[in-house]
Amino acid sequence: MKHVALEDLSLEELFRYQRKLAGSHNLLERLKLLYVAAQLSEQLALCSDHEIGDLLSLVRDVFGLFSPEFAICQFARRRLQRRDTWREME
Repeated sequence: MKHVALEDLSLEELFRYQRKLAGSHNLLERLKLLYVAAQLSEQLALCSDHEIGDLLSLVRDVFGLFSPEFAICQFARRRLQRRDTWREME
């Protein structure tokens, strides 16, 4: 896997990169997960509720339509995006 400048990645790209590392059989690549997770956490802290809701759509997509995880992600996404909309109206 080539070197990636994490600060240049969007949240979605960082999310996908972390998934790719998690699936690697190379131990050194998997150790990069710790740094990538820290970067992801820093970027998530800067997100609005609406942006977090959008990211939940990426998470939701890995679950089956009728799984409880899918339902939880869908509910959380709607709640966060609704709350962010209410803030904009104030």
